Amino acid sequence: MSESPVFNESGDTISGYKLSSRDDQYVSDSVRKIVFLVNHVVIDMCICIFGIVGNCTNIRVFVKQGLQKSVNLSLCAMSFSDLVGLVFQVWHNFCLNPYLELVDWPVDFMQIQVLTGGCPNVAMTRITGWITMYITMERCLSVLMPLKIRRIVTFKRTAVILVFCYLINLSVFVPLYAADYMDWIYSPSVNRTKLGVARYGNSATIGLVMNVGHFYLSVLSFLFVVIFTAVLVVALKKKTKWRLGATSDREQHEALTSRDNKVVGMVIMVAIVLILCYSPGVLCSIVEICIPEFSLNAKMENLYHVVWSTMYGAKNSVIGDLGL
Repeated sequence: MSESPVFNESGDTISGYKLSSRDDQYVSDSVRKIVFLVNHVVIDMCICIFGIVGNCTNIRVFVKQGLQKSVNLSLCAMSFSDLVGLVFQVWHNFCLNPYLELVDWPVDFMQIQVLTGGCPNVAMTRITGWITMYITMERCLSVLMPLKIRRIVTFKRTAVILVFCYLINLSVFVPLYAADYMDWIYSPSVNRTKLGVARYGNSATIGLVMNVGHFYLSVLSFLFVVIFTAVLVVALKKKTKWRLGATSDREQHEALTSRDNKVVGMVIMVAIVLILCYSPGVLCSIVEICIPEFSLNAKMENLYHVVWSTMYGAKNSVIGDLGL
C-alpha cells in the first residue's frame, strides 16, 4: 500500500493538492478576522487570565487543606485540568490573532493552532467535565449512604478514577497526533517556506473519529451529571423533611432548610453550567458529522471557525465566572 500524500491545513498545493480559499458563501475572511480579534484576542484572553488566577488560587487552597481527602483531591484535579486548558487557550488565542499574518515570521500560526492549542484545550475541558461527573456522584453517594461513603470513596480509588478520566479523554486524540506532525511547508501565497502542520492519512476518517469520540464522551459526562444531580436533589429534599419532622426547634428548622437549599442550588447550578457550556460543542460535532462541508478545509470553513470561536468565549466566560 502506498503512503498517502502530505497536505497542510491551509489548502496550499502539496503533492498534487489544490489551493483552497478560506472564503465561503456564509462568512468572508474579513468577518472571520474581526470575530477572531474580538472573541479571542480581547474577550477570551481576558477571561483566560482571570481563570488562570482563580484556578491557581483554588489549587493552593486545596493543597493547604490536604489532598488526603478524596473530595479535595477531586477538586484539585478539576482545577488543574481547567488551569492547563486555559493555558493552552491563551496560546490558542495568540495563534488566532489576525495581525500575525502581517508579521514576517517563519510560522503559520493558523495551521498550528489546532494541533498545539485547540485540541489540548478541548481535551482538558472534557476532563474537567468527567471530573465534575465524578464529584457529583461522590456528593450523591454521601447523601444516600452517609455511613458507608468513607469506605466506598477512598483516596486510592479516587486517584485511580481521576487518572482514568485523564487517560480516556486523552486517548481520543491519539489518532490525530499520530497522523499530524509539524513540518516545513512551502506556501505559494507568500512564496516562502513556513512551519506548519502536515498529515499522512485520511483527513475525513480522522475527523469522523474525533467527532464521534467528542460526542460520546461529552454526552456521557453531562448525562450522568444530570442523573446524579436529580437523585441528589430528591434525596436532600427527603432528608430535609425527615429532619424537620424529627425536631421541633424553629431556628434549627430554618438553619437546616437554608443549608440544604444552598447545597441543592449549588449542585443544580454546576449541572446547568456544565450542560450549557458543553452542549454547543456536541451539537457542532453532530453537524460536522452530518454536513462534511462544515469543517476545516471545507466550504464552510470560515463559518466553522466563527461558530467555534463564539463557543470558546462563552464556555470560558461561564466557567471562569463560576471558578472565581
